[in-house]
Amino acid sequence: MPQTPLIEALANLSTISTDIDSGKPLSSLETLFQISHSHADGLNPFVRELINSPFWRSQDYPNNPFPSLCQALSLEIDQMNGSMEPNEPPYHSRRHFQDVCLALTLLLQQSIRPSECIQKSHWMMRPEDAWLLFFCAIGHDYGHDGSINHSPHELENESIKNIRRVLHKSNLSTELLEQIMTKVEPIILSTDPTVFSSLIQKFTGETPAFNKNDCLSMLMVEADLMGSTLPMHGLQLSQLLAQEWEISNPKSSLTVASAVGRLGFLKHIRFISPHAIKLGIDKIRQESINQLKR
Repeated sequence: MPQTPLIEALANLSTISTDIDSGKPLSSLETLFQISHSHADGLNPFVRELINSPFWRSQDYPNNPFPSLCQALSLEIDQMNGSMEPNEPPYHSRRHFQDVCLALTLLLQQSIRPSECIQKSHWMMRPEDAWLLFFCAIGHDYGHDGSINHSPHELENESIKNIRRVLHKSNLSTELLEQIMTKVEPIILSTDPTVFSSLIQKFTGETPAFNKNDCLSMLMVEADLMGSTLPMHGLQLSQLLAQEWEISNPKSSLTVASAVGRLGFLKHIRFISPHAIKLGIDKIRQESINQLKR
């Protein structure tokens, strides 16, 4: 497959230095997310391009159901969100789905050695784990209408319902479908912002107590937040979220659009996976904080 700008940029970032002082990781990530947002053909072509990238080809395994499921899911999302135009949510648009798929790919393609992991067996991702996360990245906000949760996990449960509907259209056996959904549901639920503090506490408390499912959820949340951490791209996303919340959450709309609100958000989040540490994302978060303070 020809090297597209997206795939070439991903390949360069797979071996990038995480020395934030050089400025290279930050500028390269900003450029990569700009490429993502310029990919205007829809989510399905974007997902197909990623699936055919060297990293995702390297993660294939016998009887892998996910490449076709990922394409089917992204096609359904294109159809739903395309029907919303011109009222597709400004932030939770297909561009956000693309950002999260891209961020997840960046995290997973970091080469993590067992010696770099605390409780290494939990953080080491098998191909089956990687594809499960990619599927979740595509569908985590499926059906999002730009509103906010009025009850716990309201929007996340809607995404789960929509994902299940797509799987029912496939030729999966009932047993395999339920196996997949049993793994998908807690990962999608973890993207509810109200869950973040309790999730991060499992890894950073006085006595860390986390399992493999927690690691999968943490990587999903890190992928969901990564674009918002970048100084330039993140500021653009803040403005889009403020625009989205003007009607459903006007008070928060004003907050998220302000420098004080963005600073509070950046101080609240953390990136703690060995994948994010190797990529230097928490250093970039700190750099974004420093730029705002200056």
